[in-house]
Amino acid sequence: MLIDCHIHCGLGQFKNFSSAERLDTTAVEKMKAVIQVYHKNGVDAIRDGGDRSGIGVIFRDVAKDAGIVFKTPIRALFKKGHYGDFLGDAVETGIDGKIKMDALIKEKPDFIKIILTGIMSFTDFGSSGPVGFSKSDFSQMVDHAHQNGLSVMVHANTPAGIMIALEAGADTIEHGYGIDDDCLYAMRESGVIWVPTLAPFANIARCDDNSPMKKYKKVSEAYFKQHRLMVKKAHKMGVNIALGSDSGATLVPLGQGTLDELRYLLDCGVTKEELEEIGKRVIAL
Repeated sequence: MLIDCHIHCGLGQFKNFSSAERLDTTAVEKMKAVIQVYHKNGVDAIRDGGDRSGIGVIFRDVAKDAGIVFKTPIRALFKKGHYGDFLGDAVETGIDGKIKMDALIKEKPDFIKIILTGIMSFTDFGSSGPVGFSKSDFSQMVDHAHQNGLSVMVHANTPAGIMIALEAGADTIEHGYGIDDDCLYAMRESGVIWVPTLAPFANIARCDDNSPMKKYKKVSEAYFKQHRLMVKKAHKMGVNIALGSDSGATLVPLGQGTLDELRYLLDCGVTKEELEEIGKRVIAL
C-alpha cells in the first residue's frame, strides 16, 4: 500500500485554474487521467496540501470513483503579507484565523492546513521566509481546528517555525527544512508525524541542462544532502516519518513524484512497511 501524504493537486498542470466552480468537462477528464497515473503506480491514498482554487474537492470525488482515498484541506490558511497567497486564504490575526476557518469548515475540508513559515531561499542557503504567526495566534488556530474535530497539517521550516508548530500541537509537520537535533528530539517526544518532502530539492538537483531550474542545482543539492542526513537521523531516533512528495511543485510531477519520494526515503533507511503504517495514520487523522 502506497500513500502520498503531501501533494498539491491544484498546482502543476492545474495551476491556472481559478476555482473549482469553473472547471469544465475537459479539466475533469485531465484530473481523471492524473488519478489513473496514481492508480497505475500503486497509490491507494493521497493527501492534498490545498491551493487557492480549491479544486481538491473535485479531485476528492474523482479519486473516490477510482477507488483512491483523497483527503484535502481545500485551501490553506496563511499570514497576510507572507508566503502562501497561491495556496489559500489570508489571515491577519488568530481571531481572524478562526473566522476564516469557520467559513472554510462549511465547505467540508478533511483537515486544516496552516502555513507558518516561508520556503527555503534559493539564493541564501539556509534562510527561509519568516514565521508568519505569533505563537499565540497560531495556537488559537490549531486549538480551534482541534475543537472542531479536525487535524492540523502545518507547513514549517527552520527550527523556530518547527518548534512553534510542535508546541501548538500540530498533528503533522510538512517540509521541516533546516531542522536541528532539538526539533528531532521534540518530534520524537510529541509523537508528531514529519513529512519531510525530499523530492522538490532532490529533483531540481538532478534536472537536465535544458531546465530553467539548472541555475539552482548546486543549492538544491546542498539542501537535499542536509535534509537527507536529518531524515536518516530522525528515522534512527524513532521519529514518525511519512511519505509526502510535494507533487505539483516544480519538477515534481503529479503521479511520478510519489515514486521519486519513495526512492529518496528508502535511501534514507525508511522501509515501505514503516511508510505504510505511518501513512495510514496520517490519512486517518
